[in-house]
Amino acid sequence: MTSYCTHLHYWPAVQLLAPLASGQSLILESCDHYQKKSGRNRCAILSSFGPTLLSIPLKKGKHQQMPYQDVRIAWDTPWSRTHWRTIRSCYGRAPFYEHFAEDLAKLYERKVNFLWDWNLELLHWLLRQLQLPDQLTCTTSWVPRLPAHTLDLRHTAEGGDDTPDLLLRAIPYPQVFSDRHGFTPGLSALDLLFCAGPEARMILRRMNRIEPE
Repeated sequence: MTSYCTHLHYWPAVQLLAPLASGQSLILESCDHYQKKSGRNRCAILSSFGPTLLSIPLKKGKHQQMPYQDVRIAWDTPWSRTHWRTIRSCYGRAPFYEHFAEDLAKLYERKVNFLWDWNLELLHWLLRQLQLPDQLTCTTSWVPRLPAHTLDLRHTAEGGDDTPDLLLRAIPYPQVFSDRHGFTPGLSALDLLFCAGPEARMILRRMNRIEPE
């Protein structure tokens, strides 16, 4: 495999970046319809109580039948402030939190109307911090079956509890609250960034089971 395709998630789970760290190209599915209860508007971080979901509220409507790029974020509640405070509370003592906190706080001050645009902006920021390629490709039409050289993770990699075993090795890295919960896999890549800093890219490479042909 030389490339892989997945949906654009809100702070994608660690395993979705592992192939990218090993030299595969990332293709984002941009012609899909929004799916409820997916990583498109939620992510998992680690709190003192265990994995905690952050969920972005959406404007009311039938999102299930709507093109993903047309889905709008609801701004009638201060959700971005809440998310940022939760991230700060969970990772304020992580080894590399202070290195990234100022830039990240500025992102959460922005008001972006469309979920796709917001997630894409966060992904580019995250890839730059992880020193991963951020020149991404997007699909131009929906096809049920991708070329043979492209690994299709659109239906098997929604993040969190749906970790594809072929991508993620059980490689623990230091985490906040590991003294209470042990190692917690499948979290947002923010967890890896805050906890591992410059070592994150090497950890991602070790997680990947699929090497480019």
